[in-house]
Amino acid sequence: MSTDENATQPRPAATEAVATAVTQTTGAVVKTTGAVTAGGSVLSELTGQWGRPLARVEAKLSPVLHPWLRRFVELSPYVVVASSDGNGRCTASPRGGAPGFVRVLDERTLFLPEESGNRLLQTLRNLERSPAVGLLFLVPGMPETARVNGRAEPLARNDPRWDALPLDEEERGRVAWGSLVHVEEAYYHCGRASRFADLWDTGRIDRNQADPPLSKRPPATTGGDRHVRHSRPVHGVLGGEPVPEAGAVRPAR
Repeated sequence: MSTDENATQPRPAATEAVATAVTQTTGAVVKTTGAVTAGGSVLSELTGQWGRPLARVEAKLSPVLHPWLRRFVELSPYVVVASSDGNGRCTASPRGGAPGFVRVLDERTLFLPEESGNRLLQTLRNLERSPAVGLLFLVPGMPETARVNGRAEPLARNDPRWDALPLDEEERGRVAWGSLVHVEEAYYHCGRASRFADLWDTGRIDRNQADPPLSKRPPATTGGDRHVRHSRPVHGVLGGEPVPEAGAVRPAR
């Protein structure tokens, strides 16, 4: 379809209704669309319809890392870190490494090591303004996930507490900074979303690896290709493959 043809096509009715219902200035619903009433909110509407969560669902919210959560973090090679600045603008950034690269210091504290990345430092900039973070841990092949919410305290290498962190010598020369994450809420999240997505379907994974459905990265922008390429192990991993056993990051014990 040409650009002109696309421009003349009317938007679907549902899209038009949503576009006219929400205002960016107040975040409130200003026109009636379906079950949402004028001046109301989606939250109040749904809580009114559904009531409180089941007791067993509320009971899984924990102020500490219980043994299952602790073990999940020790097995996880991948975490998504969500943060926001003082104005509520958010970013979610992935981190990866050998299983256990995020250290469990105790039931209320994690250490998230950081290496040189794209140098945008979006997460760190956010933490300078707002310490709140949300972490989503994944373990390949497991549909369940672990979620940790709390406050992140950035730590520089010259901080007196740095030497006490459970890092080996190779890591100490590699990790640029890190965050102490003070746990406020942690819980197991069931695997429904992963199962709905067939996230770990090995057939699909094999097909995508053999014949990638998308190029590795977008075309270079006007400023050229500025992607950072790592030529050394990052959190115990090089080129997507674990480094030999002796060099792998070990969970804190």
